[in-house]
Amino acid sequence: MNVVDVRIRKTFATARRRTFSLDVEFSVPAGVTVIFGPSGSGKTTILQCIAGLDAPDSGQISIVGEKFYDSSQKLDQPAYARRVGYVFQDLALFPHMSVARNVGFGVRVNRTEKPRLVHNALEKFQIAALAQHRPAEISGGEKQRVALARALACHPRLLLLDEPFSALDDELKHGIIADLKRWLHENAIPVLFVTHNRAEARIFADRVLLLKDGKIAGEGNIQEIAALQPGWVA
Repeated sequence: MNVVDVRIRKTFATARRRTFSLDVEFSVPAGVTVIFGPSGSGKTTILQCIAGLDAPDSGQISIVGEKFYDSSQKLDQPAYARRVGYVFQDLALFPHMSVARNVGFGVRVNRTEKPRLVHNALEKFQIAALAQHRPAEISGGEKQRVALARALACHPRLLLLDEPFSALDDELKHGIIADLKRWLHENAIPVLFVTHNRAEARIFADRVLLLKDGKIAGEGNIQEIAALQPGWVA
């Protein structure tokens, strides 16, 4: 069963003043789908459109049959209504807030339930002892754990990861990935994971979308992608 259906087109000017066209259509089943491609191929734009942080020029986006965006109907749900968790490449933590307040920022439940959900997320990512610290007072790996806990504390319908581990060394990365995979096993939500790191793709991917110049150049599991591009898993 496909959980996420995306069909979007968007044309915009790049930082180098070139016109770039994104034109993609794909469906995402349960599990982790990696969007793999070089810088500038449109990976982050896809996530931003799904999250409601950017608007396509045309198309449709739906999760479990519920439309979030449909240009033909002039439908464009705001980001807060989509219940999509997003971990940005630069993490985007609020510097003036404590770890606990960062994690609880997007949790929209009653006052008695919210502390429990925040505490559970802190525990799952092993940062409960840092609850009252601010981002400037914790390490890079700890900040990464805070960003993941914030994205998942509200139990989103979909998790978007935009190269979240690119600034971490391998030792830190493997520990955080293990905690994230444990959470995903327990909660079973679909994930779209953007990366240009093949090792990360191999660790995470149930399915891979190859993106090139704004278009899907191939899709399948790791073995099918390896057949399309010999040496891809080397």
